[in-house]
Amino acid sequence: MAREAVALTAEEALEIAVGAARAAAAILVERFGGPAAGLRAKSSATDMVSEADERAERAVVSYIRERRPDDALVAEEGSQAAGRSGVSWYIDPLDGTTNYLYGIPHWAVAICCADADGALAGVVYDPLRGELFNAARGGGARLGDRRLRVSDKTDLATALIATGFAYVAESRRLQGRILANVLGEVRDVRRLGSASLDLGYVASGRFDGYFESVDQPWDWMAGALLVREAGGRVSELRPSQPALPNIVASAKAIHDPLTRLLTKAVHSAQNSID
Repeated sequence: MAREAVALTAEEALEIAVGAARAAAAILVERFGGPAAGLRAKSSATDMVSEADERAERAVVSYIRERRPDDALVAEEGSQAAGRSGVSWYIDPLDGTTNYLYGIPHWAVAICCADADGALAGVVYDPLRGELFNAARGGGARLGDRRLRVSDKTDLATALIATGFAYVAESRRLQGRILANVLGEVRDVRRLGSASLDLGYVASGRFDGYFESVDQPWDWMAGALLVREAGGRVSELRPSQPALPNIVASAKAIHDPLTRLLTKAVHSAQNSID
């Protein structure tokens, strides 16, 4: 007889996500700063995956499977499993792989649990700083036990914005032109190399806003829940080209102005002459 799918609360999902993130982080921290093993390219020569990514992903999958065997799994490094419970887990075992491989201490484990109503719980864990960004749907966002709120920024001209770039060189050229049209309209822009941490920083008020062309659910779902539960706004733009901004997250008051600025910046960049 088939097993009956077990319901899952947001709090239960968060507890599992935290445990799984810690399991992956233990592997990553142990190997951080050492020689990269099992290194190979994915979508391009600059989009790398290492043995550390894959081992961390296996740790997350194993942790979740032991507790939720009927849930679906979607993970960046290839772990896929169909489920029957209506619950799915989106896993980025190492967000910031390039930073990790170069010994730059800015990377995270990102895990989001979702059901038919969207994101249920999310974790972005930076083990080197000991910062565990976490959120449960309807329960707010936290850094550890401290409740998070997005910034109270109301003026886009004084907003600190984060972004990221694609792995494909031609896409980066277009993104560079878009960024050039943004830089003069905001306080400044930061590019730190981990989308999930960028979103965690928006949720905590360290950044006022964020935009990037990320389009895979493991890239942004956990961080987007953090921002929303911290009182911010997140929009998925679904652009016509993969190089164009897809996710925009920010404090509420500057969200529409930032989105309009990006629309204008994209139009100008696409019509510029190299």
